[in-house]
Amino acid sequence: MSSDRDEPKIRRPSHPRPRPLRARRHLDPVSADERQPDKRQQQKAQRREELLDALSQAIRTHGAGLSMEEMAAAAGVTKPILYRHFGDRGGLVLALAERFSVRLMADLQQVLSRPTDNPRDTLVGTIDAFIRFLERDPEVYRFLVQRAVSGGDEAAAAALDGFLRRIGQEVAVVLGEQLHAAGRDAGGAEPLAHGIVGFVYGAGDWWVERRSMSRARLVEYLANTLWSGFEGMGVVGAPADSTDNPSPHPTGTGATGTTRTTRTTGKEGD
Repeated sequence: MSSDRDEPKIRRPSHPRPRPLRARRHLDPVSADERQPDKRQQQKAQRREELLDALSQAIRTHGAGLSMEEMAAAAGVTKPILYRHFGDRGGLVLALAERFSVRLMADLQQVLSRPTDNPRDTLVGTIDAFIRFLERDPEVYRFLVQRAVSGGDEAAAAALDGFLRRIGQEVAVVLGEQLHAAGRDAGGAEPLAHGIVGFVYGAGDWWVERRSMSRARLVEYLANTLWSGFEGMGVVGAPADSTDNPSPHPTGTGATGTTRTTRTTGKEGD
């Protein structure tokens, strides 16, 4: 009979002791780079703005007919770099149009939101803000409009159309308030507003090319025409005479600048 010592010993497999779980440092699937502002994107946006500054200045200096090669040279870069930042020529035009429209809209909104008891002040101020902006940057305006109207540039055409529509919407809000205050149907505010914008835009586009009268004179003509229409509709009353709103034409002159003959009598009652 064999003893226990002769029985073979069965070795049990040894398992390593489980180690305590340690907290992982990065459980969030979003990387640290994504949680923080991307400096490269910021630098790219800043470089894009710098290029737009340089391109705008080149257009002001050399005129609206600059080619992409000439604009790149004026900005001190190569044409591929422009394409890298703006995609193509249409992207460049769109970026310039957006900058142009944002700045003009800021000027217009400042006038439209200004509290006043005389709506004619708002009308005159809005027209003058638009024409003054064209006067301040005529070459950039030509660069955008020429490509939109006669150059067949779809991006420029879309930017111009959207820009004019945004102005029309802003004017429609103010005009609707005036119609409502006058007890008139405010439903016509939107088509009237877009018609007004088209009227002023067309006159301003003509004026940029001709400059046959001063900006102030042009604004007078446009404001008088529109104000007469508002009076005819009963939207507004005739503006009260004041030193702040003098008559648009000096005493004794008509809209064309010709002298009117005033008939006088020798004594009262004759």
